[in-house]
This record gives sequence, structure tokens and C-alpha cells, in this order.
Amino acid sequence: MNFGGSNGSVHLGAIIKVLHGPTPTQKGIANAVLAGGASFLSALSRAADIVPLDEGDLFRMLHFKLDTARKARQRSRWFGGRLYNKYSGEDPDYLPLSGTHLRQTLKMADIEVPNFIVPSGIYLLRLDVGQRAYERYALQRPS
Repeated sequence: MNFGGSNGSVHLGAIIKVLHGPTPTQKGIANAVLAGGASFLSALSRAADIVPLDEGDLFRMLHFKLDTARKARQRSRWFGGRLYNKYSGEDPDYLPLSGTHLRQTLKMADIEVPNFIVPSGIYLLRLDVGQRAYERYALQRPS
């Protein structure tokens, strides 16, 4: 299943964009402001993004994210769709991933993982790279 552009064009943008990568300063300020406590649900959400997925779950997550990006690309053809994408945070060219899931996806795509990727960070992975990982796993996936 191909979720990329209709003409199979090659993207020239950055492969990875950093949305949020925690730094020691940011962590220190957050702990000082919150007195070391964060909401229980927020902590659970962050914990879920740090836990690695098994290959089957990663494949299903990529399928969902690629499909979401494909729909965002279709919507981006008209003004109302671009507006919807902007306010919903959906990007037709990039997949949002946690640092842990980005590392797994890059490995699945046979791409060396950069050192700056931290498990609790939030990143955008270029769509064609996510598609490559998805297709590589689909070819080797047990039936």
C-alpha cells in the first residue's frame, strides 16, 4: 500500500524535524514550576510514548499515521482542507513520532539513528521515510 504522493516524487525537505526535545534546563524549570509534580494522565501519556512497540504494533501505528497523512494530503488540495489541517495539527508531509518510535522506525527503514534523538522527544519524520519503513516491514512480515 503506497501512502505517498501520486507521482512518487522525492522529497527534498529535512528527514527529521524536532518538535520537542527536552533539555536539562527545560526539565529543571518544569520541576521548579510544578514543584516536581505533573498530572497523572500526562505522566502516563509520556510513559506510553517511551515504551517501545513490538514490530507488529509499530507496523500498525505506521499504517495509521501514513493513512492520516494521506488524508491530510488529499484535504490540502483545497483551502478548507488546508485550514482543517492547520488547526488539527495534521501534516501531509510528515509523521509525528515520539523519540522511541522514531528510533524504531528509522531502524526498520535501515537508516542510522542520529544521536540527538531522545526517547521523550517529539519529532516529525518525513512521509517517504515512514513509507519506506512500512514497505520494508510489509515485505518481510510473516503472513
